[in-house]
Amino acid sequence: MTELSDLPLVQELANVRLNNLNALPEYSGVYLIADDANRVYYIGQATELRTCLFASDLSNIKAVNASKVCYLDCDETELNEIEADYITFYNPPLNAGIPINKITKSSVTPDLTPEQQIERYLEISTLIKELEQEKETLKENIVTFAAEYKQERGNNLTYKGVTILATERKIWEYSDTVKELEEQVKHLKKQEQKTGLAKVAKVSIYPTVKGNLKF
Repeated sequence: MTELSDLPLVQELANVRLNNLNALPEYSGVYLIADDANRVYYIGQATELRTCLFASDLSNIKAVNASKVCYLDCDETELNEIEADYITFYNPPLNAGIPINKITKSSVTPDLTPEQQIERYLEISTLIKELEQEKETLKENIVTFAAEYKQERGNNLTYKGVTILATERKIWEYSDTVKELEEQVKHLKKQEQKTGLAKVAKVSIYPTVKGNLKF
């Protein structure tokens, strides 16, 4: 992997979503088509970015689950050099002519330093937490919408081809006898782990993050 002298990495570039190409500027520049993990699938250049991408056949791009266009504005005289530097650095599969059915996510690895990977991991962790909180806030309203729709119209709510149901899930409160048995089972499990009677079926290794995330 060569060095990318003085050029920003894909995650540092301005970007727009593939479904929002109208937000692209119209000046000249080099563009990198990537997914949300910053895997780069294709690199190109254009004297007018928006016009070029609108006129391009993006079927191959969408087939590999790319999601955004990252771009760097530059003078037209620099396009060839900067595009070549990015292609040499990222070696995108679609530039190399690799067939779509041969491209896998593992074969398109984002070139990140350990520090950048940690930064990205923490960003994703924070995003997931925020999205889960937002999801819980929306859930109650959506259940109400679905229930009222079914009551008023007699059929389930369908939105953009997706059927939304107000589904009940029962939470059971068990007797003291069951609770006592559960505690006994927990105790027996710990005993078997200590004595070696229980066998390790699988070991999973994952990072544990302590402290508040700061960005």
